[in-house]
Amino acid sequence: MSPALRRLHALWRRPGREMADGWWDKLGLAGWRSAYAAQALTRPALDSLIASRLGHAGGAPEPSPLAEALLEDDMRREALCAALGLWALRCPDYLLLKPYREALSPVLDARAQTQLQALLPRGAEAAELAPAELPDAARALGAAWLADAAEPSLRLCRLLWAPSAQAAPAAPLEPALQKLSRWL
Repeated sequence: MSPALRRLHALWRRPGREMADGWWDKLGLAGWRSAYAAQALTRPALDSLIASRLGHAGGAPEPSPLAEALLEDDMRREALCAALGLWALRCPDYLLLKPYREALSPVLDARAQTQLQALLPRGAEAAELAPAELPDAARALGAAWLADAAEPSLRLCRLLWAPSAQAAPAAPLEPALQKLSRWL
């Protein structure tokens, strides 16, 4: 079994172990988080409850190639999520101006940022975020877009980031993620 498939099944069957911490609050289970971490006997019941609240029924969805790209490598996953958010922001300044590039460097190296300049759709949006806010805002927007994905295994990947309060872009996710996963 590949690492991506293992991660997908873990998100489906044992979401408490794999999901980002913010999901405990979102699902109304924040009080159970410490019990889950400390008491192994509570985990199966809590995982069932979490899966139920997430709407997981039946077997795990088949992983798409795009979901596999998000599930197999932690560093690449973070880069792809941030790149999705930058795609949705449509602001070239975030990839051109040095303060923004430096702020993005822990998530996207210089080569990835240069590639993104060529890949991102042209937009004329003004830079509204401070450089220090950009990486988290881009990831949050990328996670919101993943939560709105039509493909079930991609939508499941949303659990790897905290729930986003941002609205997902209206455009379909898959074409943007396909292009980004090919080049990043």
